[in-house]
Amino acid sequence: MNEKDSRHILALSGGKDSAALAVYMKDRVPNMEYVFCDTGKELQETYDYLGLLEVYLNRPIQRLKAEDNGRELSFDDLLAIRRGFLPSPQMRWCTEYLKIKPYERYIRDDRIISYVGIRADEGHRKRYISTKPNIVPRYPFVEDGIRRKDVIDILCPFRKRA
Repeated sequence: MNEKDSRHILALSGGKDSAALAVYMKDRVPNMEYVFCDTGKELQETYDYLGLLEVYLNRPIQRLKAEDNGRELSFDDLLAIRRGFLPSPQMRWCTEYLKIKPYERYIRDDRIISYVGIRADEGHRKRYISTKPNIVPRYPFVEDGIRRKDVIDILCPFRKRA
């Protein structure tokens, strides 16, 4: 896949690693798109932090929500549909319906390089592997040997500037 002909997207989770990756990649990839899959159950601090990141990155963060026939669905809606059956590591309906499906709907069939904030010291973490051939994941922290301490170092100057 030709990187010049691809959209470059970094999905923010609301956690430190994806936020650090956004800061780390800010000047490395022009025209980076930033997205956040909103479950409707985020803490206010998460939304506040996303706002600070938007200012720092000088780019909007697209908020993606689950949908069914054009109707937005929240975690509570899906929980009701499942009659109170909570997600678990074995039944990850929350991840599928509130994160993966909205993300894949957003990217359509465009050629995508998807930047993922898994660190070099997280070999145990399951990586998002799309079944869509148009999505190529990149792991800059793994590629560059960035570990937890490095992530904290990346974020500390950002916290002072924000």
